Amino acid sequence: MRKIISRPNPEVLPEFPVPIYVRSTGYNEADPDWEENCAKGSKNFVQLFWCIQGIGEFRFEGRSVLLHPDEVIYQLPGEAHVHRSADTKTQWRYYWFTFDGPGAENFMRSYHYEQTALHAGACPVKLFHELETAVRQQTNYAQRHAIAVATEILALAGCDSGKCEHNTVKRFLELAEDLFADPDFTAEAAANEMQIHRTTLYRTVKRELSLSPKQVLRQLRIQKALSLLLETELPIKTVAAESGFNKVDYFCSLIARQTGCTPAKYRKHASVDS
Repeated sequence: MRKIISRPNPEVLPEFPVPIYVRSTGYNEADPDWEENCAKGSKNFVQLFWCIQGIGEFRFEGRSVLLHPDEVIYQLPGEAHVHRSADTKTQWRYYWFTFDGPGAENFMRSYHYEQTALHAGACPVKLFHELETAVRQQTNYAQRHAIAVATEILALAGCDSGKCEHNTVKRFLELAEDLFADPDFTAEAAANEMQIHRTTLYRTVKRELSLSPKQVLRQLRIQKALSLLLETELPIKTVAAESGFNKVDYFCSLIARQTGCTPAKYRKHASVDS
């Protein structure tokens, strides 16, 4: 799969005056033998690549740089380079975007990022999707918004490991709070949605929260269930379902371990105490 979203005429700069112009964005799944050779001057725009799977190799200025998952690299306008899939068994998958304009190169240089593989953490997939929408629309607002999204991606590309881990945990918690009521939403499903390895998610969440992703989801579900037991008269089965539990027996045993009594007794005791 290869997806390319670009402005209507990518070779012509829009007339609307902004500091830079987001030219295109997309996603690539490169087979092990895939390669792209870019001659000097053939691509007069900044390119940024964010790897999510496999290994890519970039050759430029007499150097060879390998790009692994959770790493980012950029190319400056006009640079001759080759980038190819460097894993003989796994597809190389990455998101990318480009921007141009008279100030594009200086804009990229102003970040003072070393031009090599930068460890940046989990790819902000939602931001790339948001960028796609802005590039498609190309209204004056959309062009401004595209710059805002692009600079947010650039900011994440240069974060140190601690900040990257914090960002991963923040994204996981946002996702968990939105979807914990779905019994099919698991820690593995969260990792897939965030497009990071489940082991990376487990290690990062455990280090920052002292809880595993599974434990975080369980806590959110228990908190929701206890609130429903206190604040509603919904049947126990319904409380379980709306809290993300598809097995009532398991739900009841979990509440009993948490509170020392069954859901029905917890509700009754809470009602008496109030």
